[in-house]
Amino acid sequence: MLNIVLVDDEQLIIYHLIKIISSFDIPHKIVGTANNNQQALTIIRETHPNLVITDIRMGGSNGLDLCDMLTITMPHTKIIILSGFDDFEYAQKALRCNVFNYLLKPINEKELYAQLVQVNILLEQEKETEAKNFMLKEQLRECLPLMQEWFFKIIRENLDNPEIIDSTFCLFNIDILNRSYQVLFIDFLQDNNAQEIEKEFINVSRLAQTITLFIEDDLKKIYFYDTSSITIILSSDSSDMVEVQKRNYHLADRIRQYLDFNYQHPFSIGLSTIVQNIAQLRQSVKDAIAASKYSFYIGFNEIICTTDVGLRNVGEIVPNFKYIQEDLLKYIRLCDSQHAEQFLNIFYLNVLQLHGDRILATNKFLELYYYLSNSLSQEFNFDKTPSQKIVIQLENCTNLEKIKGILSDYVNHSIQNIEQLRTNKSRKLIDKAKIYIQTNYADDISLESIAYEIGLSACYLSTLFKNMEMTSIKEYITDVRIEASKKYLHDINLKIYEVAANVGYTDSRYFSQLFRKKVGYTPGQYREFIKSET
Repeated sequence: MLNIVLVDDEQLIIYHLIKIISSFDIPHKIVGTANNNQQALTIIRETHPNLVITDIRMGGSNGLDLCDMLTITMPHTKIIILSGFDDFEYAQKALRCNVFNYLLKPINEKELYAQLVQVNILLEQEKETEAKNFMLKEQLRECLPLMQEWFFKIIRENLDNPEIIDSTFCLFNIDILNRSYQVLFIDFLQDNNAQEIEKEFINVSRLAQTITLFIEDDLKKIYFYDTSSITIILSSDSSDMVEVQKRNYHLADRIRQYLDFNYQHPFSIGLSTIVQNIAQLRQSVKDAIAASKYSFYIGFNEIICTTDVGLRNVGEIVPNFKYIQEDLLKYIRLCDSQHAEQFLNIFYLNVLQLHGDRILATNKFLELYYYLSNSLSQEFNFDKTPSQKIVIQLENCTNLEKIKGILSDYVNHSIQNIEQLRTNKSRKLIDKAKIYIQTNYADDISLESIAYEIGLSACYLSTLFKNMEMTSIKEYITDVRIEASKKYLHDINLKIYEVAANVGYTDSRYFSQLFRKKVGYTPGQYREFIKSET
């Protein structure tokens, strides 16, 4: 079925397209419409259509810019360009942007129908091909994890005989020998469990196949993947190493944009330096993997080159636990459980790199606990000394996974305590604001004056008050004034305008309107009701 997004700055044209397409006997669904590129990208990201029909010129937007972006972020999506300009140059640009077809306005229904039929047939063929490919998933599961080791085994055992390497690889349709090599490693930060392994394997397999479409034909490649990573080896025949480096970095950036747009979880891309001897390729893979691990302080969804982090000089990555501890503490303060757990996992993964030294690994977790405990006690007045119970648990535990579990429980408990403290503090601030309103309702009070009185910004007070009281400060002031006015109305000697003035309203008509809205009677009717009751 065609899932279609329509993009045009003229809403009438969109309505016309919907009317035309709805009359076609082609299975379809209009999943969204947009009037400019920004709206279109938002809708496309949410709906993942398989067909986009877009105008080529839309006021300040350019349909070709949208096509350029979709070529990177949604390469499988088909695009049909509509234009009122019979301009061959635009048609050429559209075709370079991987546009399926180019149609002129006014729209010819028969031509549009023919194009939609062709798109539908092509999508069905692609779907069938994909289904056939994934019938082999059992064989892939068994063979692909072994392929990378086999690949390097062939290289290692035949370094003096490149002809044997070449002929062996040719048997498996692998063409990789060249002047230079560079490795691109994509690390997906996933916490897989047994139920998710097959799903993640298939997802990463699809990602790997899509990503390799970005690699230009003159670059040779081979790639390997598992449930949480993709390793791409690129080789070039060019003697200009600077140019090769630029091209490969540009490729890595296209992949980063694609993943950032389509992939929901954090990832990191490590890029090795260029080597000119295939014997150095294994080390390049290690360097690219090591560079990707620097995401814990450089940031996720970024490209990290080995030259950026000095791996060639260091030889291997030395985890900087200080950065991880600081980020973990930051998210505990923010009461962000998801990111706090993520950084605790990163801390754990880096502890695992300590060459199997259990005592050193345990001490690292103890250091983390002391750091968090001391920091939180200073800021939130928690227990002044670390819990000896937790310390003993950490010291006596021989399983690092269980140690991580103890720290995870501590982190979650700390977040709950901070949330409770903030709720209590917020309640005190809101109560203070309410008392101020109840005391000064007769004056010309405002959100700003109340916020100044209790020491908060007006914006923060407004949000906090609404979240805790389920009403706005303006409504609350009105309620307090109306309740006060009911007491004044018992005094028959007071005029209505005097009652209004006593509760902070200079306009008696406005006061009467508010009173009737809140109580159901005008002030005069309410006074008569009081008389009849007495």
